[in-house]
Amino acid sequence: MPRYALAVTLKLEPNSSEKFIPLIRENRDSSLANEKGCQKFIVMKNLEEEDTFHFYEEYDDLDAFKAHQNSEHFKKYYNIAKDLMVERIWHRCEVLE
Repeated sequence: MPRYALAVTLKLEPNSSEKFIPLIRENRDSSLANEKGCQKFIVMKNLEEEDTFHFYEEYDDLDAFKAHQNSEHFKKYYNIAKDLMVERIWHRCEVLE
């Protein structure tokens, strides 16, 4: 079964990065440490667009991603981060080997 991946772009409210960065780091670290099905979680800050971030997340399969969305650390992150978001663009992908 192919791995499931996401490429995400998040645009935040102006001057929200300082509040957002600790939230996404905690979510990333908890995902990698506690979710067996989370294989990669890379967070990037855009150098050309202020308050814009990109993520690459890779999971064993869609079920592993759904487990991520139902995890307590994701819910904690999203509960706060959603109010900082202006735009969220997801690209759902299948990893080709």
